[in-house]
Amino acid sequence: MTGGFDAYREKKGYSEKSIDVQNSHIKRFKTWCTAENVDPESITYIQALEFIDSERQRGILNQTIIREINSIKIYFDYLVQSRVIEYNVISRIRIRQRQNRILTGTLSHQQLEKIYRDYAELPQWRHASKRTHQLHCRNVVILGLLVYQAVTSGELARLERSHVNLNEGKIYIPSTRKSNARQLKLHAGQVVALQEYLISSQLDPWLFSGKKHSDMVATVIKQVKKIHPELTDARQIRSSVIMNWLKTNNIRQVQYMAGHKSIRSTEQYRSQDLSNLTRQLELFHPLG
Repeated sequence: MTGGFDAYREKKGYSEKSIDVQNSHIKRFKTWCTAENVDPESITYIQALEFIDSERQRGILNQTIIREINSIKIYFDYLVQSRVIEYNVISRIRIRQRQNRILTGTLSHQQLEKIYRDYAELPQWRHASKRTHQLHCRNVVILGLLVYQAVTSGELARLERSHVNLNEGKIYIPSTRKSNARQLKLHAGQVVALQEYLISSQLDPWLFSGKKHSDMVATVIKQVKKIHPELTDARQIRSSVIMNWLKTNNIRQVQYMAGHKSIRSTEQYRSQDLSNLTRQLELFHPLG
């Protein structure tokens, strides 16, 4: 990189470490341009998208590609200021920060109910000791909350016994940093399991005591997969539940039920079956 570019970035307040990272990204970009016989300073918008697509084909994570493009934008801003080029074509590119919500194997409401029922009705001989029986009761309750209320492990960690109202058949899901609070109906199939579990854990104010609730969920999923191998993970369950809700409720209702802070979080569940072309248009969204 030229001394002028370094001075430009230092004036902008970039640290030495940031500059080193940017240099690495720009070097990668220029290496691709050389290999493709593209002049970096006269690159077109389509060619820039081809560079991004090549990075994806190399298995580069979307978050890393975003950082690469940001570094290249800075370089092109410098070229514009230096009057080497007239326009920063890279500034037209905005890559959305995808959250990997698109899943294969979405489960229907009937499939989810069968998964819950089959796990809840495992024969008693599978739980030889009192401790293993108690753990199974807890795990059945956790699975029910995944299947019927689409809770996350972070929300499980905040649940208290007082949040469960068996008389009214409702449960209050407290807010987290990523989700809003909401009150949801309990499914009839959950009530007996919850009642039994609450009796066995009546000294604890928390519904699920422990530090790593994500581990609890992982244990439940691992056990369920032994009888339903089509299940992949808890994220698949939550996505399936939300998609099923969208079939019978309006999007604002589903936003509330899912605890989404933004309606956009709910809207993306409508695009699970996008074609590859549509996915690319979503990923490479030009401004203006």
